[in-house]
Amino acid sequence: MDAFGFVRDGLVPALALALSHSLWQGALLAVAAALALQAMARASAAWRHRVAMAFLVAMVLAPAFQFLRFWQSDAQFDDGPLPAMGDLFLLGFSPVAVAVVITWLSGMSVMLVRHVGGLRALAAMERGPHQMLPPAWRQRVDELRASLGITRPVAVLLSDDVLTPCAARLLRPVIWLPLPLPTRAPREQLEALLAHELAHIARHDWLWNGGQRVIESLLFFHPAVWWLGRRIRQEREHACDDLAVAACGDAVALAEALAALERERHSPPALVLAAHEGSLLQRITRLLSGTASRGRWGAPAVLGVAAVTGVFLVALIGVGGGRLPDLRIESSTNGALGPGDYREIIANGHDKLRFYRASVDAQGRLTEVYQQDRRAHPIDAEVRTWLAEVTRPTVP
Repeated sequence: MDAFGFVRDGLVPALALALSHSLWQGALLAVAAALALQAMARASAAWRHRVAMAFLVAMVLAPAFQFLRFWQSDAQFDDGPLPAMGDLFLLGFSPVAVAVVITWLSGMSVMLVRHVGGLRALAAMERGPHQMLPPAWRQRVDELRASLGITRPVAVLLSDDVLTPCAARLLRPVIWLPLPLPTRAPREQLEALLAHELAHIARHDWLWNGGQRVIESLLFFHPAVWWLGRRIRQEREHACDDLAVAACGDAVALAEALAALERERHSPPALVLAAHEGSLLQRITRLLSGTASRGRWGAPAVLGVAAVTGVFLVALIGVGGGRLPDLRIESSTNGALGPGDYREIIANGHDKLRFYRASVDAQGRLTEVYQQDRRAHPIDAEVRTWLAEVTRPTVP
């Protein structure tokens, strides 16, 4: 098969089918995630973040595995919760499949370009004018870094272009602060904000956030992905609040700093981790109510949730992926074909995919079409023998 035929008859239908099945798969996984997170209400925010991320990864893995099965088997799947989609994409070129894939590629490209723009904005900040943190504060940052178990050096830079504290990068982490913040904010509040950004670095949240952005770009069309993404960001900020309070010992100072950020809320580039992300009112209430440092009750629950996730994945791939029936025969008659009759046979064997159609026009002329693996094939003696075998149970 040539490259165009490979894309048209293999890649495009498989991708369109996987995307269509991802709609119900993501919805089921979102329900499971909501139930799991509700059951883990007394667990730490860090555990809830891990579990929510696991469900988000499952949302992209389920259609990815299904795409591979569709593609490698050359099968067209018409069972499962979306049976009509299999018929739309069946055997060869389908305008619907092409439209689905083009729409998905366009939306995904727009999302990824936005994130590339965030990386460019971050690079522009680094090239622009900035200052180092005063020496006295650098010493305090080193103390907080050590208390959070961060062994890598962390640069803290001040810039007029930065409107809110944020952290960026994984291997050479950097924290950005607005230039006037060290002289304008009370010492306790600035220390709490620095501890929060260092907590992002200690938790490798730059990596978590980057992976989340990629998955959200791939599944941009799914409301469940956006709901779960918001929940993940919320739990990420809660987890960092908990670590910041443990490091600096002042939940009230962090709450006051967040309230000050709420009054001057600005949006940083998409791929940096800002202290004001998430619902600030909820975070402030959580800090002041004393619920910021809950125990690790959730460890047993996480094991159960992981098991549930595995079961869901197996079920999703099995039910949604399905297999084309080994043999499917459609015929307008159970006997010999007469004028206006037809018979169609699709067989998905271990070695090849077979397609046969015979039709008789009003003048009694017989037309036969036979394909193996979507390529035309002559109807030789071997094919006639196969036709006789597969039609024997249904045709007297």
